Amino acid sequence: MCGIIGTIGFKDNSKLDLKNLSHRGPDSSGKWSSLENEFPIVLGHNRLAILDLTKSGYQPLLENNNRYVFVFNGEIYNFLELRKQLESEGHVFKTQTDTEVFLKGLISEGPEFQLRCNGMWSFCLWDRKKKTALFGRDRFGKKPIFYSLIGNEKLVFASEMKGIYPFLNSVQPNDNINIHLQKLFDYESTENCVISGIKRVPAGHYAVYKNGKLTTKRWWNTLDHLEEVPKSYEGQVDRWREIFLSSVKIRMRADVRIGTALSGGLDSTAVFSTMNFLSGRKDSKVRESKDWQHGFCSHFPGSDLDELKWAKIAAKSLNVPLKIVNIDPLKSKWSIKDSLYHVEDPYNTLPIPMLETYRAMSNAGVKVAIDGHGADELLAGYGELTSLLKSSNSNETAEITAIMDSLESGNYKFNSKSLKINFIKYKFINYLKTYLRKPKNFLTSVLVKNDWEYFRYKLNYYDQSHPEFKRLDPLSQDLYESFHITILPTLLRNYDRYSMASGIEIRMPFMDHRLVTYTFSLPWTSKVGASYTKRIMRDALKGILPEQIRTRRDKIGWNAPLHEWFRGSLKNEINELISKKMLSKKVKKYWYKFQKKKNLEMVDGQKLWRVLMPELWKISLFEKTHKL
Repeated sequence: MCGIIGTIGFKDNSKLDLKNLSHRGPDSSGKWSSLENEFPIVLGHNRLAILDLTKSGYQPLLENNNRYVFVFNGEIYNFLELRKQLESEGHVFKTQTDTEVFLKGLISEGPEFQLRCNGMWSFCLWDRKKKTALFGRDRFGKKPIFYSLIGNEKLVFASEMKGIYPFLNSVQPNDNINIHLQKLFDYESTENCVISGIKRVPAGHYAVYKNGKLTTKRWWNTLDHLEEVPKSYEGQVDRWREIFLSSVKIRMRADVRIGTALSGGLDSTAVFSTMNFLSGRKDSKVRESKDWQHGFCSHFPGSDLDELKWAKIAAKSLNVPLKIVNIDPLKSKWSIKDSLYHVEDPYNTLPIPMLETYRAMSNAGVKVAIDGHGADELLAGYGELTSLLKSSNSNETAEITAIMDSLESGNYKFNSKSLKINFIKYKFINYLKTYLRKPKNFLTSVLVKNDWEYFRYKLNYYDQSHPEFKRLDPLSQDLYESFHITILPTLLRNYDRYSMASGIEIRMPFMDHRLVTYTFSLPWTSKVGASYTKRIMRDALKGILPEQIRTRRDKIGWNAPLHEWFRGSLKNEINELISKKMLSKKVKKYWYKFQKKKNLEMVDGQKLWRVLMPELWKISLFEKTHKL
């Protein structure tokens, strides 16, 4: 896991500064530049050493008599198996790294080698003979790569946009991207970026740069890899369990200490419990870290958003220690503006709790976090049922009713007021009244997407016409959108910045491509049923998950208690900006209205952040980049 940066076609590379990405790779840095008479190119690398901690793992890496120069950011979890296959084909290895395995595979097979890899990555491979650069990105976009085409035959790329800023004439927001909250999930799955003049290689794509032109091609589509699943639910559960155990197992391959962001929720506890289960097995362990028993829980004392109670239950049941990370903005390394600049993109919650949690991991000597991200979007953890409710066709009535029935006994509250607000303009109230009995309980999270109709258009140019997409049931179609297009790509971007700010690599077992393709091949009844969301995971991990967590129905999420902080620890910072007239009259008015309100709730803090965030983000961007 590292930070990569480079230029192509620049005779003057004084603006390329590895320090801009030093947080991503604090262990070493290296730079390669072309010889005097060659086409000018510079490749830089900041290393976070996870596998083969020796100098042999330093990058840039050269191969085939120095014809190829390679910089790599990521991990290939099945590198041992791939190495064995490549050795049988005659390849000789000099290091014990996954980087060398990936490089040799790319040289031998081209971009299609990525199909054989299980992991996360972004890279640049320079062919000195053909004067061609190959860029690539993993299936789901866990590892980023940005670029900017500047002038004639010039390109600069980096793992974060801040590595590109010095090369731009000015750093300005992209006017074609609406940074207000309701539009924040619109662009991450595309090539478009929030900063004008910068683009990204989209997830599951590779790009070739030659003769001043860059062309991209999609190499992965989940829909092309759906599979036949066992007919019986019991068989489906057994297979899901098998894949998940394998997914966690290969992600424990590391030569360093491993930790987990343990909230006590279902997803993070599933990962932690499975590591505990696997560590107790007698089967062979190759390159797996034995130092994994490190759980870290963000603590918001006195807040309704605090989940320490559940984290303690999980840790006690597994007999492992728990590190409590008290989150206090006043004691944080990060101001609001600093955190927004580092994360780079605006988002619907304050980054400080996440940044501080991963900083605590780093301070404890952890370099790898194995976390539960991706499970909500894969297994309907948000109660994503909007697409099931979309159509008024009578033949869907039975299916919709069945889903409601399956969830009614759960702890999910039906909010009729929210329903009217969100759906009356789509004449959906009448459909519910006409075709369905009024449900006593329902998933609140069904109602949180204010513009859910708008979100659905993005699939039109993406995968909606794919024959396999049309075969998916409505719930799986909705999940596909959340997983590939809107919610998860945005979260992946954020967690890359949160963790890499402190030199922490996040591995995500729920995003193993084998598990993803298998789960999307399952019917909706395997994902939601028996009064539970994430049904198949709960059943598959029975006996592994602590029972109190396995049967838990409530969900809080990892959010900051902004409604409390804006009255307390963050109040002075905002007041100072107002006094300096750096915030608009609209924000000022909303701020004072918030301060006067009695009986504040979480939603009040969220609404205030929606007003504050766009302006705070622009201020942070201007202040930092103005100094470049």
